[in-house]
Amino acid sequence: MKLILIFIFIIFLFILYELYCESFYIYKYDFLDKSFIEKINKIILNDKEWLYTTNIGNDKIKHNNDIKSRRYNSLKLLNSNRFSYSKYEYKNDALILKEINEYLNSPQVLKQISELTGNKISKTTDIFISKFEPGDFLSVHNDTNLGRYAFIIYLNETWDKRCGGDLNIITKSGIHIPIYPEYNKLVLMDIKSEERPHYINTVKCNNRYAITGWFM
Repeated sequence: MKLILIFIFIIFLFILYELYCESFYIYKYDFLDKSFIEKINKIILNDKEWLYTTNIGNDKIKHNNDIKSRRYNSLKLLNSNRFSYSKYEYKNDALILKEINEYLNSPQVLKQISELTGNKISKTTDIFISKFEPGDFLSVHNDTNLGRYAFIIYLNETWDKRCGGDLNIITKSGIHIPIYPEYNKLVLMDIKSEERPHYINTVKCNNRYAITGWFM
């Protein structure tokens, strides 16, 4: 009987922890239409039009020159606890990116996001498709002046948690809440009500694909 009570108590604590974690973000499974996400993956997985993307401060540097030295510099910034990232982004003028933008700004989707968040959402901003190869990362930062909700839509059909690449939200008490890549899962973070420091830990294996942007 005592063991049963201990087991029930552990389950109760686990449920409380899950509820606590989920208070820092909103999520929805099977967000994109099945045919649309399949179309996105068919295009981006077979296309070589990716640009290596790093930063100098808040300025994004996006081209395929000097990749080795830029990767070295991004790691140097990371190890100095300065804002830094290393990743690839899909070409800005791609037709599929335009289609994604139109999809996410459709009345139906904006209504859905408004209902999920409890706030009136009118449009998106700064949408891009990212690819994190092994060794790529995004250091701790806060999104500011970009929108009301930061979002990410995971595109990998399967993902091994051992490969890293999870989004981590840092609470005020210093707890790191991991959100693992799950196929066609939408994650929303309220970045206007209070600071939501977060990061993507280093990808260790395979390529991690996602759509990122902000709802306003």
